[in-house]
Amino acid sequence: MSIRPAAVAGLFYPPTKTDLYHLLSEMLPSRSPTHPKALIVPHAGYIYSGAIAGQGFSLLKKGESFDRVYLFGPNHRVPLEGCAVPESEFFSTPLGELPVDQKATAALLKLPSVIASDDVHAQEHCLEVQLPFLQYLHISAPIVPVVVGECPASVMADIIEPLLAEPKTLVIISTDLSHFHTYENALQIDAHTDLKIMNADHDIKPTEACGCHALNGFLLAVKRQSMTIKKMALGNSGDTVGDKNRVVGYGCYVVY
Repeated sequence: MSIRPAAVAGLFYPPTKTDLYHLLSEMLPSRSPTHPKALIVPHAGYIYSGAIAGQGFSLLKKGESFDRVYLFGPNHRVPLEGCAVPESEFFSTPLGELPVDQKATAALLKLPSVIASDDVHAQEHCLEVQLPFLQYLHISAPIVPVVVGECPASVMADIIEPLLAEPKTLVIISTDLSHFHTYENALQIDAHTDLKIMNADHDIKPTEACGCHALNGFLLAVKRQSMTIKKMALGNSGDTVGDKNRVVGYGCYVVY
């Protein structure tokens, strides 16, 4: 049994089960579930963007039954063209282990744009930070973690669109927005990107969203399916930790 251990526990979120559970309870507001088909959520440290991500996860029903959960997010550590699924059978966090859907990853590996690589996943934080939210909500479905490098929107849309049609599949797109601008400039840039997301425009640039390759493919798939996008939150690190000279933007959206 091969396990991908938590790489950023103690860095992006608390390293102990008790502290992590307590923080998640503060970041997930109590809401009536609306059963979204997909989420767009940020992936910074929880002190920066956890509360924004929680706005989306809070709309899932506790214990909601899914056949599988697909997670797509950008490569930060290892150069990558196309997509990479893990070879590992489980992903671990301080809250326990989540099984990787081996059948689903095998299906993706039949595509020319997808490879299997534990190296790509080993230190990648963008998908790992989403997993404790699922575990806190007792969503125990197998996961399909997909790290996305450079890839055309049309290729990603062809991968994601069939998943949106599966009745018991949840899709999570992990991306932050603009990086390292002043607070005022970030507000303008992220407002422009927000309009693109709300219109399902699939021409978002890497300077506008670090996860643009997965995001653009997702938005193209959403447009093809005439789905509805709802904004839950938009902000930046200047709102949460106070430094407004060099901020990172975050947005949270749900899709039905």
